[in-house]
Amino acid sequence: MARVNLIDATNAPDHLKSDIETNYAANDILFGERASTINSLKLISHVPLVARWLAPLIAAMQRNGAGSILPAKLKTLVDIKTSTLNDCFY
Repeated sequence: MARVNLIDATNAPDHLKSDIETNYAANDILFGERASTINSLKLISHVPLVARWLAPLIAAMQRNGAGSILPAKLKTLVDIKTSTLNDCFY
């Protein structure tokens, strides 16, 4: 169970709903249609202003290129190993 509630467009508080919908529309461009399933994006939705700046960074870190010398496959393996060590679901 998550320690912090994850926010998406369906359970967003009323005062954040319009900002979150805007962020998710932009995230669909960055991550494709799977953006609504990414838990890190749901977590940073608690602070929409931070989400606007952090989501592109997350996208750059997960993809090949964007100044990274590590391949995306290795980055995914690091994510899985880290979540295993922290006893989290990937």
